[in-house]
Amino acid sequence: MKYYQISVSAEPKVIGVNNGIYQLEIDEKAIDKKDAKFINFIEWFNYKNENFWSKQDIVKLLKSPIIKGKMLKKAKITDIMGYAPEYHCLHNIYSEKYIEIVKTHGIGDYSIFDFEIENVKEKYYLMFVKTITTPEIIFDNSTLYTGHKIMNNLKYYSVENYEQFRQLLEREPLVRYEKVAISKEYYGRDIISVQATAGHFYSEKLIDFLLDCGITGLQVSYNNSIQLEFV
Repeated sequence: MKYYQISVSAEPKVIGVNNGIYQLEIDEKAIDKKDAKFINFIEWFNYKNENFWSKQDIVKLLKSPIIKGKMLKKAKITDIMGYAPEYHCLHNIYSEKYIEIVKTHGIGDYSIFDFEIENVKEKYYLMFVKTITTPEIIFDNSTLYTGHKIMNNLKYYSVENYEQFRQLLEREPLVRYEKVAISKEYYGRDIISVQATAGHFYSEKLIDFLLDCGITGLQVSYNNSIQLEFV
């Protein structure tokens, strides 16, 4: 089974705007910030939350507040959209159609949160997928590098474990993954989230099904996706 990283399309013809990042903004004035559900939500999905990765199961205990947003002028409505400002690890919003499709596949533990868009009737959601943390990566089977092929300055690094990775990161903060090795227990899932990489990995099966169903706004990194290896 092949896996590819996915994201929101940056094409103006698809999303309607030229910023290449997002189609709507959080409507802060329309959100009840005194609501206990929102307070718990915002405290958890906060970049400063030190317990976020070690206690991911807490996400399932959160009750969904109603997050509200407004489309940007000229932005087009698609099934997957970027928004700003972005909550920690809730990278996109998804239409009900999109969510109903991925729920029929093997996506592991996940949670969804209501997202209302002004003057848009269809339901949208934020989605969190339980994530493989960086210490869980099998580093001695992974490939890390710095540089660029086009500049002929690629340099690869041998890393045996997480502690060695942390030391490398201190010396080489721009180090990147060419291949990420994870436990074989995850093989066969249709969505895999890895803390150390940008964008979820989707199985080719799920990607094909989404596209066959006419899902809009989805961009697939067929040619430059980080490789997943299952050990």
